[in-house]
Amino acid sequence: MKKLVIILTGLSLLLLTPVAIAKEKNSEETKIISVPVGKVINKDYFAAGDIVEISGTVNGDVYAFGGQVLVDGTVNGDLIAAGGLVNVSGDVSQDARVGGGQVTISGKIGRNLTVGGGNVELTNSAIITGGVVAGGGNISLAAVVGKDAKIGAGNLTVSNKINGSIEAGVGVMRLTSKADIGGDLTYWSDQKASIDGSAIVSGKITKKAPPQAAKPKAEAVVGAFAGFNLFLKIVSFISTLVIGLLLIKLFPLYNKETAATLKKRPWVSLGVGAATLILTPIIIVLLFITIVGIPLGLILGALYLISLYLSRIFVIFWAGSWILVKTRGKVHEAWAFIVGLVVYLIITSVPIVGGFVVFFVILFGLGAAILTKKEIYSAARKKELI
Repeated sequence: MKKLVIILTGLSLLLLTPVAIAKEKNSEETKIISVPVGKVINKDYFAAGDIVEISGTVNGDVYAFGGQVLVDGTVNGDLIAAGGLVNVSGDVSQDARVGGGQVTISGKIGRNLTVGGGNVELTNSAIITGGVVAGGGNISLAAVVGKDAKIGAGNLTVSNKINGSIEAGVGVMRLTSKADIGGDLTYWSDQKASIDGSAIVSGKITKKAPPQAAKPKAEAVVGAFAGFNLFLKIVSFISTLVIGLLLIKLFPLYNKETAATLKKRPWVSLGVGAATLILTPIIIVLLFITIVGIPLGLILGALYLISLYLSRIFVIFWAGSWILVKTRGKVHEAWAFIVGLVVYLIITSVPIVGGFVVFFVILFGLGAAILTKKEIYSAARKKELI
């Protein structure tokens, strides 16, 4: 029952009424939220800001999201953190789930670690009592790991004791002279792993070829793909246009406030959006595991998908408004959205670049929408409207 309450609290945090435990200063200033050295919090702690610092002691779970997240204190519970830069050098007594652009783990994790990021470093001062699940572009595994490690990485370096086995899907893998694997090493890669002669692998070393997808002839699919792609773009343009204009018409205040949040608090929006994108599926799975939470899981899943779709609209409106202000000096809301939508579709049509643009647009829009919901909800509560 306690876990269910925690999950429901997380549900409210992510999609309905996020709570930051701190008094916020002027929105133009950097938001620094901290638990200073010597301070003890005897409950779960939720924080979102440009910079989040946990240097004291939290006797409960910690949920920390921001442009920078620093945890060098003690967390006597689970840690869930996401941000552009995340550094965990303190002690976490239970599980840690961390995501960010640059993630460094140099403290002690009492149970399991799940981590994802562009660059992930588990330093040689880190101790992971349980297992590790990690994904990233570059991963340095220099920490002591108590159980198995499951890794997906472009580049992986292992340079410490892994008491269990390693399973890895990698581009390039290196085992240094300090690597000591207590079980098997199984990896999927096009390249043979570089294993130092002094490295220890107690079990079997198995290299497997990555699964190869069937490659149909290009000339047989180019025409169909181009036609289908054009059809999808037309459908996307029309549906986004209709939904966006309806949103502007039915919820003008919320739309304007979300655009204002994007302008004033872009990095906080990015951090909250990334956290929501990563953590909501985890909450949905946990709700399904409880059985009684399946209806809530279905509702949350639907809200999650709807939120991901609508998040683009706020960024498109903000971009269109910015363009009109720069070119005409005034903004007509409908035209702002149309201009932004045209620019968005042009940019997202560019190969590779378009995918990155869509991803970050979703993160910024999702985070800004959640922050605005929180502010509107708080204002309505003060006025006793809800």
